[in-house]
Amino acid sequence: MKPIMLASDGSPASAAAMREAIALAAELHAPLIAVCVEHVAVPSYGYYGYSEVYLELHKSEREHAERVLEEIAAAAELAGVDCETAALEGQVVEEICHFAKERDVAMLVLGAHGWGTLRRLVFGSVSQGVLHEAPCPVLIARGLDETTADQTTERVRATA
Repeated sequence: MKPIMLASDGSPASAAAMREAIALAAELHAPLIAVCVEHVAVPSYGYYGYSEVYLELHKSEREHAERVLEEIAAAAELAGVDCETAALEGQVVEEICHFAKERDVAMLVLGAHGWGTLRRLVFGSVSQGVLHEAPCPVLIARGLDETTADQTTERVRATA
């Protein structure tokens, strides 16, 4: 079976996607590949000492990605799902889609914040970008309330 790929940024919407991806992988007896993309934008202008700021931002992003991936790996292990993790770096949508194509995944799972049109326009939408660019089917999970999250968690335990 081809792997299920989870793209996460550690947000509450990504937590819902993590639960769904693990449940799918458990039900399908498929491996899970979890990715987190580090994205530190570099402006075209600079000032003295900018390299130190960039290095700190990069270090912070790397540590965040590692924490997110460790959490996913632990949750997958609890559910009895084989999980591989990868920290990627670059433009988020492009990196997710490139990795999905490279690994020939069966499905890509990620979360959506549920922002309206204006907020998406200002901040962009990774889920919408991935939906249009992915080389495979995409499941977009919205943030869940506690009852739905508990039901999903029970489904994962039941299939483990």
